[in-house]
Amino acid sequence: MRRFAPVAILSFMLAMPLVAQSPQGQAAPAGPGMGRFQPPPDHWMTIDSLNQALGLSADQRTKVTPAYTALNGVMKDAAARRQAIRQQMQASGSTFTPGQEPTPAQRAKFDSLRTEMEAFQAEADQWYAAIRNNLTAAQQVKFDSLPKPRVMGRMGGGPPRQ
Repeated sequence: MRRFAPVAILSFMLAMPLVAQSPQGQAAPAGPGMGRFQPPPDHWMTIDSLNQALGLSADQRTKVTPAYTALNGVMKDAAARRQAIRQQMQASGSTFTPGQEPTPAQRAKFDSLRTEMEAFQAEADQWYAAIRNNLTAAQQVKFDSLPKPRVMGRMGGGPPRQ
């Protein structure tokens, strides 16, 4: 019992700032990714990280660098487009509340944007495959275990796409 009291007090003291930072009437997010939606990054990984993860030879690094550069270019273009869409929607006063059924106009806009982002993803996937094609079988196994580049977040409530 003597050990419980200090632990309980310390836990209470550490929890108070979290409660104070939450908007009134709302609970604090419970873990990573549970707060505000985070868009995909504007890059995949550094060429040095890729080199370290796969143990590329100098020749392989030379061969994969153009595809790697193109892949990150697609990621940057998609991120810039997402930002432009976000700014355009905010400027137009367009509002959408998650959980509510979108209007037909909103649905058409979402479908158009999804198609646009899927095209970015298809191009990124092509460059990803071009990198993979320059690897040995052992490197491909390591490569397949790395997180795949993605230019758009999950749509809907289904499981993540592979």
